[in-house]
Amino acid sequence: MPREPSGNIWIDIFDDLQETELEQRYGNTWILQFNYKLKPTLTQEQRQHGWKISQTTTNASFTCFRCQHFWNSGRVTLIFHYCLGRAKRGTVLLRPFEQLCRECNNNFYIKPTFNEEKVETILEKVILKIRKNCYREDIETDGQGRDRRVLRTKPHEKDLCQACAEGVCNKELDVA
Repeated sequence: MPREPSGNIWIDIFDDLQETELEQRYGNTWILQFNYKLKPTLTQEQRQHGWKISQTTTNASFTCFRCQHFWNSGRVTLIFHYCLGRAKRGTVLLRPFEQLCRECNNNFYIKPTFNEEKVETILEKVILKIRKNCYREDIETDGQGRDRRVLRTKPHEKDLCQACAEGVCNKELDVA
């Protein structure tokens, strides 16, 4: 039965992907939730309970809610924590890192917005990691992940980047 759209692009795309890639395949239902306090590391206790972590960097857009300044960034950090629980339910936690507005210097971080194609690509990779790390599937990678270089046309403004402020910007990370 089709799920009711949540109005959140991340949750809606994840629900569709997990239904075909995880629920139908393994009989487990997974949910995606946002957690803006998520850390880029796992505690020993989290590891013992089966949590895994994945981090990626992508491009996104921002619009300041105060001055309406709009900008694109080629370096937006995302952290995912994921775990298959004992009750055949899986949880994925997502933290998209934010940026400050250069124009009004309001000291409030602005949440990024992503296009549908980018969200789907990122979530497909997360689903593959879940299949590999939680279900022990032998997933072959195409070798493009970490070695692929992205041409950046503008310098990254570290002073405006929340991930830079927390020391996690532009680090690719997978922890089993």
